[in-house]
Amino acid sequence: MMESVVEISENAFLLNHPHIVAQNYCNNFWDKSVRAAGLNNVLFDINAPYDHRNAPDVSSKKCKRMKTVGILDEVTQKVLQNHALLQTKLQTMDTLKETTNAKALEFVEHFNSATNYDGERCFRGQNASNCTVINEMDGETYLIPPSVKFINSSIDRFTEYVDEDEKFDLILLDPPWWNKYIRRVKAANYKSGYRMLTNEDIKEIPLERHLHPDTFVVVWCTNAPTHIDAITKDFFPKWGLELVGTWYWIKITKGGQPVCKFNEPNKKQPYERVFIGLPGGSSLAKSFPTERFLYSVPSAIHSHKPPLYDLFTKKFLALGATCLELFARSLHTGCTSYGMEVLKLQNKRLYELAMEDNMRVVAYNNK
Repeated sequence: MMESVVEISENAFLLNHPHIVAQNYCNNFWDKSVRAAGLNNVLFDINAPYDHRNAPDVSSKKCKRMKTVGILDEVTQKVLQNHALLQTKLQTMDTLKETTNAKALEFVEHFNSATNYDGERCFRGQNASNCTVINEMDGETYLIPPSVKFINSSIDRFTEYVDEDEKFDLILLDPPWWNKYIRRVKAANYKSGYRMLTNEDIKEIPLERHLHPDTFVVVWCTNAPTHIDAITKDFFPKWGLELVGTWYWIKITKGGQPVCKFNEPNKKQPYERVFIGLPGGSSLAKSFPTERFLYSVPSAIHSHKPPLYDLFTKKFLALGATCLELFARSLHTGCTSYGMEVLKLQNKRLYELAMEDNMRVVAYNNK
């Protein structure tokens, strides 16, 4: 069985998103008829670059190297060169059974059309036990992993739900950045879009109250210059943080290709940035890796990021670290999750369950 996180060079890692998630659901169900669970593998059936996803036959043999477009900036050139050096190590399958992404895209389309999630509803909950429980709410069924807290609410009510004195070892944010693509998606299908925030809205989150001297703050970011500047010049100074690392998440197909071409500035890229901050004067700053390249086959669900908890809790944080995730759409053991769709990706329709009776696997494919 492939490891969840594989170090493929001194500063590069291959992340197996479904395996990381499955670690939350192994032999720990309250219902003893369920042995384990994991995200349906069809979500990660990304076989072709997005540019070619409608092509009838795009194989790894016919597409050995993606061409670039225009003049690349320094960061894009650096990411491209790292990918070129490691491409042979990134191929997760020798022979691809499929040559398109059709199954993954159809699965997500069916999920979005079949499910209903009221993001405007405010509620909170927790599972303080050591077992995964399966609960129903509003006609949908959700998997709730062990040792989690969750709040479904807009971020403007953050101070109502998170005690001012509560400190965390790790705070992770995946902000709903304001952008044209999401406006188009939301106009076409209101179920697949989400409420966007301005940079000023995000800056006003009082994260500084929840830091101790060595709290890591991790922020996912697009490649838009306005968002990059907002984090480094506005958010981090306001929250009392120093930038200690900039990591890159490179999205690849199962054959190891980038999901789109490396492009000129202000165009779509196959990578996103992850900014890491620590409070000024933190004892951890000097030993923290300033740069890493994180590769993974992305989920077909828009903006569904691979969990980064293992990269921090196994190397930089003590056992039992307290974590807070903002703008969350899923739960992770040991974490408090806060977002307007905090349970959306916990929906049983997205998971395969391994049952105890004759070890059969049941996939809930949007039924």
